[in-house]
Amino acid sequence: MQCYPCIRFNRGKHLMRIFGAAVLLATSLWFAPPALAQQARVALVIGNGAYEKVPELPNPTRDAADVGRALERLDFKVTQVKDATAQAMRRALVEFGRSADGADLAVVFYAGHGMEVGGENWLIPISAELRSDTDIESEAISLRSVGLQVSKAKKLGLVILDACRNNPFAAKMKRSLSTRAVARGLAATEPSDNVLIAYAARDGTTASDGEGRNSPFTASLLRHIETPGLEISFLFRRVRDDVMAATRREQQPFVYGSLSKEEIYLKAPVASDQAPVVSIPPLSTSAEDEKFWLAIQTSTVTGLYEEFLTRYPRSNHAAEARQRIKDFKAKEVAAVSPPISDVGERQGLDMKVAPRKSFSLEDNQRVGAIALAQQLKLPSFTISSSQDVPLQPDSKFVGVWSNKRGWSNGKGRYAMLIVTEVSATGLAKGYYLWGPPTKASWVKDEAGNRSFSEYIKDNKFSISGTPVSVKFESNVLALSSFKKENPSETARIELRPVWQLVSVPEDVESSTKREKASQPRAIKKGSTAESRAPASVGEASMEERYRACKKLVKGFARREACARTGVN
Repeated sequence: MQCYPCIRFNRGKHLMRIFGAAVLLATSLWFAPPALAQQARVALVIGNGAYEKVPELPNPTRDAADVGRALERLDFKVTQVKDATAQAMRRALVEFGRSADGADLAVVFYAGHGMEVGGENWLIPISAELRSDTDIESEAISLRSVGLQVSKAKKLGLVILDACRNNPFAAKMKRSLSTRAVARGLAATEPSDNVLIAYAARDGTTASDGEGRNSPFTASLLRHIETPGLEISFLFRRVRDDVMAATRREQQPFVYGSLSKEEIYLKAPVASDQAPVVSIPPLSTSAEDEKFWLAIQTSTVTGLYEEFLTRYPRSNHAAEARQRIKDFKAKEVAAVSPPISDVGERQGLDMKVAPRKSFSLEDNQRVGAIALAQQLKLPSFTISSSQDVPLQPDSKFVGVWSNKRGWSNGKGRYAMLIVTEVSATGLAKGYYLWGPPTKASWVKDEAGNRSFSEYIKDNKFSISGTPVSVKFESNVLALSSFKKENPSETARIELRPVWQLVSVPEDVESSTKREKASQPRAIKKGSTAESRAPASVGEASMEERYRACKKLVKGFARREACARTGVN
């Protein structure tokens, strides 16, 4: 037992030792190398089509490329492998297994030939010859090994196989034993607890390769995989129904494995704190103009009433709508703000300092009214207009785009495009909406919407899962489509901004014209105040200057600038 004086005498040494240990620990932590960040979502995508010993398959490489892009948009770190040999597939699978270890979600998508031999399933590389069933283990990749790699994920390991096609290897393969069967399609499988395995066609059956860009199975997968709030089990239920309908119930996709009660999403549900869609009052009558009027009657947005008069010029509410337009415009002119720089209002200027708008409640109401009138199903969406987010050249896409007429000069259904954001790499996200079909519509499906996440290239992008492509022309989004049964038959609709983050004029002038426009024009003698722009801002009231500019300049914003500055 140690005495108190001894403890007191040694206290200084103890404190020095503790202090030294603390310094050593802090130093070691300070200089410790940072831990490598674990990727939460990883995916391996393989498309085998260019087979060397049997006829090529046209769709697998396209299927794999499209699924790979979709998974990238879902924040997966994707490894793409195209037309792989056995060695390349094994190497890719081993490297993928290392990244899957500890990840939340691990996905393998395979499109190509696959087959069952003796009750076990195999994925076939392009280099395989398979003269005998005994060659399968050295020339192919077992599904069991793929399942083991994805099972390293913490929440979900998912294997998606579009590999149930008619297999030309089976016919010429010699069997070492009469009991060692080489069956059609793939065999049923029993994956481990956290693994799901999805077949394009259930065990013992074959799948169609399709006649379009994608197989029926992959086409449906692409249609639904990026749907927000679609739980993984319901994702494959939708795919099943689509494929069975497309193949007249000849092909039935099937999912093997079971999961816990925890819900798993490839794309999370829309956050509840996002801006709600405009709420429309209960309808008291079935007349279209009454529906529209009920939706806008409390709004202070001039454009809504202009839209109403365009659609229903003979409505009982037309006179009231005209009076409201007159009142609102008078208030807008009276409350006009000082002139601001037009930087960013032309496509060639620096977007980082361009003025931007915020998506207001009035904008929300206007969009809701248009959606109501056109019978569009409006999703919940949020458009960020934070000043802290730098604008990009493609930020001109961000907005809500609509047309007063439908596809093909009003013969087809209505359409709307909502672009909620564009990243620095040109990834545009948003929603495509379509109204009820008309007599001229190619497809008779109901009104609906689909989310998209596509890369913009050369001012255009295509919406996956649809035949619709989008191109920015001046300040118009030109949508074009083609008929699947007859690709030469095309349709077009031009959407203009209902609301836009950054204003871009439709008629972008040359630098010479802009320079001339910036100079005051000479005023001819004898011209009246109402037929020319005022020479001096102080000569007349704002309302008088606005009336004078109205005859010279088209567009409210330009008339407003003319009235402020005296330059038309």
